[in-house]
Amino acid sequence: MTDDRTSNEIEAADATVAATRATPQTNWSDTVTFTPATYAEPRCLTELREVVRLAHAARRQVRARGSGHSWNDAIVTADCSVNTGKLTPANKHACVCNTLGTAGRNCMEVTDELVTGADGRKYRRIGVPAGMCQGDFANLAQRLGAPLPTQGPAPDITLSGFVANGCHGTGWSEPTIAELVYGLDLVAPDGRVLSFTADSIPPGFEDLGLGAAELMNVVRVNQGALGVLARIVFQLPAEPFNLRVTNHFVPVTDVFDRADPSKLKAWLEKYDYVEIFWFPYNDYKMHWLTPVPAGPEKDTLWVMCFDRTSDPVSADAGFVELWNDVFGVLALAGGAIGPLVDAHPKVVPAMSSFALKTMKWKNHFSDPVVLTPPDAFLYQKHYFRHFLDLEFTMPMQGDQGFADIVAAFYQLVDRMEAWRSGSEGNMPYPINLNAHARFVRNSQATLSPAYAPAGSSQHTCYFEYLSYSHGSLTKTYDAFNGEFYSEAHGLGWKKWGGLPNWGKDLGSVPGIDEYVHAILAAKPGAAPSRLEQFLAVRDRIDPDGATFTNAYLRGFFLGRATSHVLRGAPASSYPEMPAQPARRSFSLANVAHTSPNEPMRAQGMELYHDLAAGAAFLVNEHGEVNLLALEHDPATGALHYTVAAPSRHLGFEEILDRVALFHGRPAA
Repeated sequence: MTDDRTSNEIEAADATVAATRATPQTNWSDTVTFTPATYAEPRCLTELREVVRLAHAARRQVRARGSGHSWNDAIVTADCSVNTGKLTPANKHACVCNTLGTAGRNCMEVTDELVTGADGRKYRRIGVPAGMCQGDFANLAQRLGAPLPTQGPAPDITLSGFVANGCHGTGWSEPTIAELVYGLDLVAPDGRVLSFTADSIPPGFEDLGLGAAELMNVVRVNQGALGVLARIVFQLPAEPFNLRVTNHFVPVTDVFDRADPSKLKAWLEKYDYVEIFWFPYNDYKMHWLTPVPAGPEKDTLWVMCFDRTSDPVSADAGFVELWNDVFGVLALAGGAIGPLVDAHPKVVPAMSSFALKTMKWKNHFSDPVVLTPPDAFLYQKHYFRHFLDLEFTMPMQGDQGFADIVAAFYQLVDRMEAWRSGSEGNMPYPINLNAHARFVRNSQATLSPAYAPAGSSQHTCYFEYLSYSHGSLTKTYDAFNGEFYSEAHGLGWKKWGGLPNWGKDLGSVPGIDEYVHAILAAKPGAAPSRLEQFLAVRDRIDPDGATFTNAYLRGFFLGRATSHVLRGAPASSYPEMPAQPARRSFSLANVAHTSPNEPMRAQGMELYHDLAAGAAFLVNEHGEVNLLALEHDPATGALHYTVAAPSRHLGFEEILDRVALFHGRPAA
C-alpha cells in the first residue's frame, strides 16, 4: 500500500513524534513497571502511523497500550511504547488527517450503518477509534438501538486491548467481544494501514489460503503482534433489550456440590447471564480476637443473574447510581485491607465477610430490577490497585462440563485448605480476595482463550481468583501458584486443557509458555495448527515479529520460558497489639438493626455489626476498615467492643472514640 499522506500531515505528525520521550510506565494495578526509550500518545491516525514508521525505521520494537488493564508483560518494551488512549471521538478536534485540507474524513469520527446479515437479521455496523473505552462504546451502541449483548464489568478498558486480548463478558449463549468485530484497521511496521473485514481481504494476503472470514478470525485476537489497532467496526444485532437483574446469596453447596453438579447446571440454564463470586472463608466466628472460619463449604456465594426482557426499566436514578457503584465501598476500603492482610493474615475471614456483606447490604433487593444493558453489565466503575488476578478458561462439553467446573472449584479450595491447615506453605490464606466465575458460548478467533471449531457445542467457563499484592503477599501468591499448578498437585487449572486469559498474571504459573505453545501448536490432522495460521499472517505483516512481538509473546510462540517479575505494593507498618486490647461497652438499644440491611452512618464514617459472627467493622474517615470483636450480654443489653486489629491511621482508643459517635456520644 502506498503512503497517501500529504507533506503537511507528515510534518504535523513529526512534531508530535519528536516530542516523545522516555517515561516510566506501569500497568493499571502498579504490579508491572518498565521504562521504554520513547513513549508516544498519538492523537489521530496520521500521528499513529508516523510513530510506528519512525520506530520501525530505527529498528525499535513497538508495543501498544491503552488503559494498561493487564497483569503481565504484554505491554512491556524497552523501545517504543504507544498509548492509544487518545484515539477517541472525544479527541476528534486534535485530528490532523483532514483538517489540513486533505481528502477523507476525520479518523476520530464514529460511523454507523444499518445492514442486513446473511441470517436476515438487522445489524448496526458501528466504527469507532480503537482507544474508545468499553463504557463509552456500550452507551453509544445503546443509543443506536443495538446494545452490546455481552460486556465486561469495567467501563474504562480501551476497546483495542479488550478485543486484541480476546476478553469476555458473560452469557451462556453469548460469544466473546471479539466475535462482535466485523472489521479492524491495523497500522503495519512501515506505517501502512491494513483494513480487514469479514467480507474482504486486503491486498497482499490473497495467497495465504484463507477466506475473508477465516482471516478475520486470525486478526481479531492478535495480542498486539500484528500491528497497532487504530479502528474497530462492530456488527451488533439491532435488537434493543433490557436486563432483569436478580441477586442471590446462597450456600456454596447450592451451586458447587461435589456430589451433584446438576445444581450448577440448573443455575446456568435458568438465567441468560450468571456470574458467581466467592469471598473465601466468609463464614466465621470471632474467638477472642481471631476470626475462625467454619470451612469453605459453609460459606455463602453471591450469584448475580441477568435475564433479557422487553419490560421497561424499573429502577430509578438512585438505584442505577448505587448499582453502577456495586463495588464502591469495597473499592474504597480495598486499598487499606491489603496492607492489613499482609501484616495480620488472620483477618482474611472477617474481611471476606465484610466484602460479602457489603455486597448484600447494597444489593439484596427482594424483587428483580430491570436495567439497561450498560447499566446492568458495567457494575464495576471503581476499584483499587495492588491486587493480582489469574484466570483460566475451562472448556465445557455436555453434563461433564458442569462436573468439571465443580471439580475445578474444589481443586482450588482443597489446595487452599492444605495451606490453611499448616501442613503446607507458610500462609493460611494464599488467595485472599475472591474467586469469580463467568460463562460464555465459545469463539472461533484463532488465539481466543474460548476457541472452539465452528459449529461446536462447547461452552466456556472463565474462572479467576484474586489476591492483594502488598508486602509479602505477592511472594505468597507466586509460591501458591507454583504449587497449585505443579504436576504433584494435579496441574491446577491447566488440568482442564483451557488457555489462560491473556490479560492476567500468567507469569506465576510454572511452565505456562510451554503449556500454551503445546495447545496452540497442536495439529488437527493435516491442517495447519492455530499457531501456524497466526504466525503466517504475522510474518506477512511483520516478518519474524521484529517490530511488534516482544519477549513475553515469543515465550508462547516458541514455547520457551520467559522471566516474569511482579512488583507488589510495599508493606505497611502497624503498631503492636497491646497486651490488654482497648475495650468499651455501649447499649445494644443504640444499634438501629441487630441484623442491619445497611450500616450505621456518622460524620462520613460507617459502622457494620455482625452479631452472629461476633464482629463489627468501622470504616473510618480514612477509608480504612477497623475490625472489632463484638460481645453481646443479653442480661444487661450491653455490647462490648474490643479492637481486634491495629490501624495505620488511628490509635486503639481513637478507634473506640469513633464507635462512640455512632452511639450518640462525643469522642473522648
